[in-house]
Amino acid sequence: MIGLDICGIDVMTTDIAIPLNEARGAVLEVNAAPGFRMHISPTYGLPRNVAEPVIDMLFPHPKPARIPIVAVTGTNGKTTTTRLIAHMVKHKGYQVGYTTTDGIYVQDKLLEKGDTTGSYSAEFVLKDPTVNFAVLECARGGLLRSGLGFEQCDVGIVTNVSSDHLGLRDIHTVEELAKVKAVIPKSVRKDGYAILNADDDLVYAMAQEVKCNVAFFSMDEENPRILKHIAKGGLAAVFENGYISLFKNSYKIRIDRVADIPLTFGGKARFNIENILAATLAGYVSHIDVEDIKTAFRTFIPSPSKTPGRMNLFKFPEFEVLVDYAHNVGGLKSIGDYINALEVNKKVGIVAAVGDRRKEDFYEMGCVAGEVFDEIIVRLDADLRGKTAEEITGPLLEGLEDTAPAKPVHVIPSEMSAIAYALEHAEAGSFIAIFTEEIEESVKMVESFKVIQDRKVMIE
Repeated sequence: MIGLDICGIDVMTTDIAIPLNEARGAVLEVNAAPGFRMHISPTYGLPRNVAEPVIDMLFPHPKPARIPIVAVTGTNGKTTTTRLIAHMVKHKGYQVGYTTTDGIYVQDKLLEKGDTTGSYSAEFVLKDPTVNFAVLECARGGLLRSGLGFEQCDVGIVTNVSSDHLGLRDIHTVEELAKVKAVIPKSVRKDGYAILNADDDLVYAMAQEVKCNVAFFSMDEENPRILKHIAKGGLAAVFENGYISLFKNSYKIRIDRVADIPLTFGGKARFNIENILAATLAGYVSHIDVEDIKTAFRTFIPSPSKTPGRMNLFKFPEFEVLVDYAHNVGGLKSIGDYINALEVNKKVGIVAAVGDRRKEDFYEMGCVAGEVFDEIIVRLDADLRGKTAEEITGPLLEGLEDTAPAKPVHVIPSEMSAIAYALEHAEAGSFIAIFTEEIEESVKMVESFKVIQDRKVMIE
């Protein structure tokens, strides 16, 4: 009558065996959280197990009592992969909760802002009674601090492993970092799937340590590891002949043309193709139809609201601006590959190094920036994470000097000032890449500047 599965009803009457209206009795209260202790362990009288039939009603045997969990880890691509899978699952009709470095979401509604990739965030989603499918981004820091927040997952994805956050919490080598990331595929239940990058040696090796099914993805359909796997009847997703395709036994199932998937930016963002391959397998092993997977990919439009800080492109009348959260060497290289595929007159990069990395990481960041950009603006994060400005910019500038001594370099510590300088001095036909810490503020600034520029064009 009142929409509860369980309730405790308090009754006052002379005899509970007699109908209330005859005994002049009454219902005093309907309690949504009834206590069982007085029945299970009474002070006087016979103990009665009233909990068992309630549990049997809520979780009928042999129906599953757990919701599906997809866990995503890796050095780069975690957030985009997580968001893409969540979008696919929501499109299928599930009430999906997901965690990212941007925040905790339920049905795309932001419930808690910040880097929410640890066990607390996983528990937040899994305790929500409205959620019936969870997609959880699991970062190195959260794994080391407090573990997973769940016992088992149905699908565990590892996108890649490269040098990042080394030197922290006794993780000093990429091999040690890979052992941390391997916790995710090891947590997959026996009949679930570990989805691994066959192009990454350290990730591929994780297949030897799991006790579940394994599916691989690769950017090369001729990858010997993929061919060996499918020859044994395994499942794989590959980028072949311009398509996202599934290999299952001897069959090939084409999902969609890469150039038609918005997240790939016409096929130029190759790093997002890898994320799509991983998401394809996650959807397929979660029993989502191929057509539904394709529809999800076509309707996942990258934007500051859908994918904040991930390939947010803004087209100005005479130049283009990219806002991205890439904050390590691997991320910078991936964005660099995308930019190098563009036909632009000048490439400008606003770069920074995160303070809790090693000196050699700062130096390599400078080297990569020098290789990619024609002009470089060096900024600083608001939180230097225990370092001084000189400790961060010194090695970064050394890398720039050793790689591109003739290229102009500007040091503008404030992120907003650096962005303002780049936008005000933008040349026709140029491409400005902003690697940001403050995603929301950076996007706002670029959007405001774009409004001004658009008005000027309209007036002219």
